[in-house]
Amino acid sequence: MFLERKGNDAKQNMGQAVAGYDLSGQTAQISYCLPGADKPETISQVAGEEEFLIPAMLAKRTDRDLWLYGREAAQSVERGEAEPVTDLLKNAAYATAVEVLGESYDPVALLSLFLKRTLSLLTPILHPDRLGAFVFTVEEVTIPVMHALRQAAAMLELKTPQIFVIGRGESFFYYNICQPEELWLRDVLVCDFSARHLKTLLFTANRRTTPVASFVEEKEWEEAERIDYTGDETEDHRSGMKLDRNFSFVLETVLEGRQVTTVYLIGEGFEGEWYQESLKILCQDRRVFLGNNLYSKGACYAGRERLTKGGISKGYAFLGKDMLKANVGMHVVRRGTDAYLALLDAGVNWYEARKECDFLLEERNTFSLRITPLDGKEVREVLVTLTGLPARPARTTRIHLQVDMTDVKTVRISMEDMGFGEFFPATHKFWEETFQI
Repeated sequence: MFLERKGNDAKQNMGQAVAGYDLSGQTAQISYCLPGADKPETISQVAGEEEFLIPAMLAKRTDRDLWLYGREAAQSVERGEAEPVTDLLKNAAYATAVEVLGESYDPVALLSLFLKRTLSLLTPILHPDRLGAFVFTVEEVTIPVMHALRQAAAMLELKTPQIFVIGRGESFFYYNICQPEELWLRDVLVCDFSARHLKTLLFTANRRTTPVASFVEEKEWEEAERIDYTGDETEDHRSGMKLDRNFSFVLETVLEGRQVTTVYLIGEGFEGEWYQESLKILCQDRRVFLGNNLYSKGACYAGRERLTKGGISKGYAFLGKDMLKANVGMHVVRRGTDAYLALLDAGVNWYEARKECDFLLEERNTFSLRITPLDGKEVREVLVTLTGLPARPARTTRIHLQVDMTDVKTVRISMEDMGFGEFFPATHKFWEETFQI
């Protein structure tokens, strides 16, 4: 378990219940915040124990039409009583049909079934329909992953009005800023050994900016690979010593030149006592915490912040790997006065960045967008030309503009000619362009 922040700051945004659901290829985990609670709690599969990690798998019994999930599914497969289905999110995201015992199944339906079964653990405490926000956190946010999760959640017919998908880096950011401030006055490091290879997430903040620019740098280290225990004491000890040396190298590399005051060790790869030499590096004037529920709790904090603006995060701009790093807008004339129309704001997830508006063309068939990077690089203009547009006088062509992003660096703009009333009928001609931030 991790230390939680208490006090006035943590008591903001408590009017509605929220749930955070961490889902990877190997495990799932659910945390929740009840109205009025000052911190999230994590659901255990076993009452009275800290069995937070749910195996991310389904299994169908070979002797009858019965689906099992999680721990029970893994045990049944091990006994040879059921056929497993793994990679639930990946299969759903890429529409990979799943065959089980000679029958083909819709991968989104299987993912939805897993969500339904796991959420049954939450129901005795808080019915999902009472949630103000439901936040999924995943290893990497992509359009297929988002669509799969939203489709699977829709099959559950949840009445939750707000469903979000965020990356683990963003979840870590929210978890971090909701802890006592002395833990993150300097840099903070997560060492995540929940997958095959070690992954580090390094939180840094530039406190000279307003709002405070915050970053989470993520890196995977192939040289630090989890131990496959053989049961041979000598061999396992040798493997542990090798991993300890490699982990020490990773720590020395990441910590060099950094003022890291807090380290979180998460994931099943840290089970056992193989990292004794690495601990000597870790514990040099640092707080070290060991646990497994950081991401799902961070997702809960993210849900609270999204429900009520102006909470703990209002003074921080998180610029993670999924965040838009520049402002996108255009100069317009509004009531005879020059103005700036914001289209996409830096600091939002690229997959949530979207804007629609109508405007009148000043020039015959061109307009420009202004790109303002947050990293101090030069502001630039992107000229857009609408080829094939009928010749009309200035300010007699209304354009419907949609702006979104196809990835973290690519802006997509869609334009439609709406004409100008009866004087200049709409052609509904459509244009689409993309450009790099």
